[in-house]
Amino acid sequence: MTISGSDALIVSDTEAWSTCIEFPAGTGFDSATLLAVQKWIRKSVSTGVDKNSWQLQLHQTIPWTPGSKAGGTLRCDRRGCTALAREQEKGWNFRGMID
Repeated sequence: MTISGSDALIVSDTEAWSTCIEFPAGTGFDSATLLAVQKWIRKSVSTGVDKNSWQLQLHQTIPWTPGSKAGGTLRCDRRGCTALAREQEKGWNFRGMID
């Protein structure tokens, strides 16, 4: 995975967001481009976790370009990841038939 154009926003002492553009391995810089968004949290000292330790709470990718070859979107949190795959929608055409 190659990334580019990363930015970060620190909202408070315990919450921050970051974004970047992702290029999955083997796809090149002109295809399969994804926008990645991450939410970071920092636990309080009372939880026993190092106060300076940021933990990833959420990671989500979304196809960034109209012609993206990315197969869908990905959303991850502490429970794991869910992929929402792109699929051509079948529906009725003007002749009343299913494509």
